[in-house]
Amino acid sequence: MVDSLGHYKVLDRIGAGTLGDVYRARDTRLGRTVAVKLPGPALQDDRARLDALSADARAASVLSHPNIAALYEIGEEGGRVFLVFEFVPGEPLGRVIAGRPINVRRAVDLATQMADAFADAHALGMVHGGLTADTVIVTPKGNAKILDFGLARWTSRPAPDGADQRADIRALGRLLFEMLTGRQPRSGERIGPSVPAELDETVARALDGGYEAAATCAADLRGVAAILDARAATSDPVRVVQIRRERPSRHRVWVVVAIALVLAALLLYWRS
Repeated sequence: MVDSLGHYKVLDRIGAGTLGDVYRARDTRLGRTVAVKLPGPALQDDRARLDALSADARAASVLSHPNIAALYEIGEEGGRVFLVFEFVPGEPLGRVIAGRPINVRRAVDLATQMADAFADAHALGMVHGGLTADTVIVTPKGNAKILDFGLARWTSRPAPDGADQRADIRALGRLLFEMLTGRQPRSGERIGPSVPAELDETVARALDGGYEAAATCAADLRGVAAILDARAATSDPVRVVQIRRERPSRHRVWVVVAIALVLAALLLYWRS
């Protein structure tokens, strides 16, 4: 294992992928933890492909959104190129789903966050091209973070329907279907009555390529969330609060009687 890359001190190796090994490292200048991806020899020795990777990385580095893992730097040391990303703690969404449906409201929240991220990225001309349950981390605070934005051809299998904005939204639809059912959708499949009709319609529209813009999808998901919240509020049992009338204690009664007697005595005194 490498000990350092530039001013990044390698702490441990946390994974590997088609792009290369992934390390958790410490930025000794800024004092923050980062994730460093080091492409393997096959890519390092191919200058044309390495230049193409660097160009894609530079384009992705302009993205800044709370639900996208940031790409901080494209570095080089000793002739080796490496990429420095925001380190995102948490679990891959695929592990959170684990073949089982997750809470509907939680699924809608996560999908809305991803749709917002797509809306920002698409406005800058960037697409992901490979969104799956394994390219999303759910943080300890329950937020979604999309990994490897703009680098799908280097880090994962590209989406089967190409890499454009509608493909990203269709991929989001597939992922929302998986969150709600625990499995991938079949062609033309609807979720059905196991979820509210408004949510079923939104998922179907995303899967069918009916959204031209991710911002529209995000707005529809927020509408679904509002409906779910309203229904949850009206379905709560009405709690009847009874006011208990306490009987005055014997001690309090005698105090009142004593005060009354004193007042009566004073009244008689002044009249005399």
